[in-house]
Amino acid sequence: MKLRSGDAEGDSRGKRIVPVGDGNGGRKRKLVQSNEQKNDLQRDEDGRAKRRIVQSRDQKNGKILRGIHGCVSPRCSAQTYQSRFSWFEPDIWTYISRFLDGKSLVKLGATNKWFYKIAMEDTVWRFACLRDLQVPQPFPISSTWIKIYASAFDGSHSYLFRQKEKHIDWMRIGAFVLDSRTSLLTESLSGRLIVPREGTIERMLQSSGSCVINDIKSGIWIADLQLVRCPVCDLSTCDGTMQTLDARHIELFLSEGYKDGSWDYNLIGSHKLQKDASAACGAIFDLKHLKESSSSCILNLKSWTGEADDSQPKAVIAPHAVAVHTRLQENEGILVKYHTMKAGTDGDIVSIRISQQLL
Repeated sequence: MKLRSGDAEGDSRGKRIVPVGDGNGGRKRKLVQSNEQKNDLQRDEDGRAKRRIVQSRDQKNGKILRGIHGCVSPRCSAQTYQSRFSWFEPDIWTYISRFLDGKSLVKLGATNKWFYKIAMEDTVWRFACLRDLQVPQPFPISSTWIKIYASAFDGSHSYLFRQKEKHIDWMRIGAFVLDSRTSLLTESLSGRLIVPREGTIERMLQSSGSCVINDIKSGIWIADLQLVRCPVCDLSTCDGTMQTLDARHIELFLSEGYKDGSWDYNLIGSHKLQKDASAACGAIFDLKHLKESSSSCILNLKSWTGEADDSQPKAVIAPHAVAVHTRLQENEGILVKYHTMKAGTDGDIVSIRISQQLL
């Protein structure tokens, strides 16, 4: 079949001319395929045109669309953390120092100037002192806490300053608090405590074996148990020994009056028991806290004095009291003496001694 030239030209506009096939069907298929390709191209061109229009509008408005890219945000690394962390943080080391004892604090301060500044903080030594003395709260003091710590834990005791040649041995009992300025001193721990209210100290001791003293310096007190030779006899001819409950205010060893010898012990009373004494006892109670359970437990001798055949000295400490107890062999009696030391002529009492000596 022949085609007209006009039809051929009209149909071939924009179309790809292909050879004539075996039949009409083959030619028609070629034409359809050409039309589909044209439509696809038009759609692609229209699509690209539309995209170009949108992109040009975004660029005109200052907006730029970007595709998907890898993350370029800064990442944290070990080096980043290391550069920001400081090993020399005062608050951290102040907290760590609370877990160190006195010797470790001194070693830390000797490391360098920065650690020396941390180790010399008064709050650090206050915490260490209260922790090691096992007392609950601080009291106003006139010295630094590092000096108080040193005087309490450097091995010093009162007989290092006076009558050193008569001293035999000693034992640290602990620390307690006297805050009422009135104390009960007693040599009797069997039965109920009797608090004398009237009379002189001598009369109190003769009637009840106890006495009440006033004007005691409030604060933390340290108690030691001392064993000394007979204080009145010649050392070469007497083998006698004396047991002493020695209690002092925590700042006593730092006082100039004590160090220069102007403060001394004065005998305030004595009591002689001229019969066989089963034990040598001595105790100091804060009168305000006498009825508290922690103080009254001291009277339960079985809880802390050991077995009946145990003759070793025993001691017990309470928040507001201290006591000593030593079982004795058969004897002819015991002499108990009470000494106090004042901070000057009219000052407060800063030290107390209760001593027992066999007759």
